[in-house]
Amino acid sequence: MSAVEEMIRDRLKNDIDPREFDTPEFQRNPFPLYQRLRDFHPAYHDRFHNRWAISRYWDIDAVFQNTEAYTRGIYDEDGPYEFGSRHVFGPNILEYGRGERHRWMRNVIAGQFVGQKLNDFLPVIDMIARELIDKFKADGEVELVSQFTHQFPIRVISNMLGLPRQDENMFVGWYQALIAGLGFGGEHLARGIAARNEMWDYLEPLIKQREKTPGEDLLSRIIAAELDGVRMDMEEIKGFVALLLAAGGDTTDKAIADMWFHMMYTRPDQYPDVVANPDLWENVFTEMMRYDPVVHTQGRRALQEIPMYDEVIPKGAMVLVYLGAGNRDERVFKNPDTFDIHRDDLHMGKENRSGRYKDGKPGHLGFGMGQHFCMGYAMARQEAVLASTYLAKLLNNIRPKFAEHEGIHSPNIDSGGFRSPDELWLTFDPA
Repeated sequence: MSAVEEMIRDRLKNDIDPREFDTPEFQRNPFPLYQRLRDFHPAYHDRFHNRWAISRYWDIDAVFQNTEAYTRGIYDEDGPYEFGSRHVFGPNILEYGRGERHRWMRNVIAGQFVGQKLNDFLPVIDMIARELIDKFKADGEVELVSQFTHQFPIRVISNMLGLPRQDENMFVGWYQALIAGLGFGGEHLARGIAARNEMWDYLEPLIKQREKTPGEDLLSRIIAAELDGVRMDMEEIKGFVALLLAAGGDTTDKAIADMWFHMMYTRPDQYPDVVANPDLWENVFTEMMRYDPVVHTQGRRALQEIPMYDEVIPKGAMVLVYLGAGNRDERVFKNPDTFDIHRDDLHMGKENRSGRYKDGKPGHLGFGMGQHFCMGYAMARQEAVLASTYLAKLLNNIRPKFAEHEGIHSPNIDSGGFRSPDELWLTFDPA
């Protein structure tokens, strides 16, 4: 049997039914299918969903780096599509591709979430974490998702924006509706758009007021931020706040829950190391973003024909890069199916958009890389690490309430959101 015949035989033996991507089994544990994609179908043509799937680490890296061959934008910026008209967030940077509008919006905002400007908000993060923990630390137990992770990032963001503290609960409700509206269910979308419109009606007079009398809050900074003398207009400002609340808040919400799930259930033997050295929460965050990241996919559109392996991705095709698959690529990471906060083959420090690090180690793919690298990466890391540090410090002898847990899974297809546990019950010694 020739090498080509043997390859064809192996591929047929390990053929993939594209309906597997829609099963509850895949939602809960996609990693066996990721393995088959990497090994036998690294450039998989999913004819059922009309897309291509890329699953190996360095192939995903190449997609991110090649902005001539791929774009994130579904529509051309100079085409007839009215950006924001069909998105629950309204006008937002996620819809734009690689053109001038995308670069302009990104450059106006990106500097607000790194360095000293982010450090200025550390007292807010500290305050919100302590306030939430104080509400349950005498109880001896907590359902971490509903009582902490769903609450924490939204309350932090609303305070960073300088919004009235008495309205925090309203923002938490809007956030939950916006996230659900990202799915495919019509009723979820309707509620999400209704929540967006309510929030926009609330925000507009505040934005006008901050235009006249700006403060040091994030909303004032967003309003005043400009590039080449140009600022965002009213609709773009409101769309960006919606994006901050929903996409930014949901990433941090799920990251904290996932970190604690892994410490309690996946690697409880490593949790004492973190208690002894709280700096290791940085490693917990990084390894979580590799092992089972909050976001498993990103989409691209091919701008030209792209040869890959024995396939050719056609111009205009939708390409799905599976970050969760690339992060488990055994061609890159040793024992990739083992969660290990002490691994020596992963860059454990802060991320950068190039994906290249001085220590020569590969980084996780969870924030993407290149032109569309997540703008809120530093804030998500900072909030997740600080929140986890406070939980471990202020609650004594934390342990799982139940011996078994159903685990992390993707959301239902009709409602938006990222991978996380539905709930996570912890017990501890009451203060």
